[in-house]
Amino acid sequence: METSTNRSDVIAVETHSSPLWGLIILLAVLGPAVSVALVPSAPARVALAAVAVIGLGAFGMAWGGFQYRFLRHGVEIRTLGYRLRTIPKQAIVSYSIEPWAFLRGYGIRGMGNTRAYVWGNKVVHIKTTNGEVFLGHNDPERIIRDLDQMTGLVRSASLIEPQFAVNDVVAEEPMSRNWYTTAIWMMWLALPITALNYWRAWDQLPARMAVHFDANWQPNGYTSREGALMLGLGIMAFLLVIFTVGGFILRAYRSSPAWPMLAVFYIVLGITWYGNSRIVEFNLNLNAQPAHSELVGSPSPATSDSDRLAISKLHL
Repeated sequence: METSTNRSDVIAVETHSSPLWGLIILLAVLGPAVSVALVPSAPARVALAAVAVIGLGAFGMAWGGFQYRFLRHGVEIRTLGYRLRTIPKQAIVSYSIEPWAFLRGYGIRGMGNTRAYVWGNKVVHIKTTNGEVFLGHNDPERIIRDLDQMTGLVRSASLIEPQFAVNDVVAEEPMSRNWYTTAIWMMWLALPITALNYWRAWDQLPARMAVHFDANWQPNGYTSREGALMLGLGIMAFLLVIFTVGGFILRAYRSSPAWPMLAVFYIVLGITWYGNSRIVEFNLNLNAQPAHSELVGSPSPATSDSDRLAISKLHL
């Protein structure tokens, strides 16, 4: 009975999500999640596990998004199945479409009587008798129409025409689009370059390699030579898949941060490649140390014996 009543009260349901931000958050969670299995300290594991759980929650919020339920008596804002806020119909004073600046942040924002539920650069600004609410949506005109239907307001379509900043949307020039696509696929060169680092030193690498280090760059995690190769290539391939999908999502949305985010992708891949190179270099030096110590240490007994013989002659 309650379900049918609730359904009859629902005018419209809109969802505002961002798979791109979900992928970015998932990438940020990758480090703490992997470190939980590698860090030997129990307190550090607990802290990293807590960060990973919080990050996964943020990933769920971005991927699932905010749900706006327009009812006959007001607007409900939900995420992950939980109701965050209800805006009574009689408390709504006005509403309009506005741009949302990147620097104002995303997710659940605001303090005091101001709240924003945003994953993009387009919002509907709702002024109420006790504060302000910003509802993000890729098509804010839909939110306006739903609010009009809920409040019973009828207006001219020209009144709700949005005015966005010029740099909120990237013009999809054919030449720029081709360069962007080429730059995305060129990221995959990182995979064979990483494999080449291992291939060139494969015969000199030890059978048991150090792959994890503490803050003083002392090894505290080991695996086989084949395991080190698979770990290095696996992490690189995982990042490439996420960055490729994220890059094409940015292009599809024609978002202005597309090129800056692509630059960030390249920086992260460069850091990952450098880490793999340092692991190879460290294990090459580690493998050379025993041979060096044997060459230096072998003359020691002979030198010691000759010294003792010279001392004994002096005494005689």
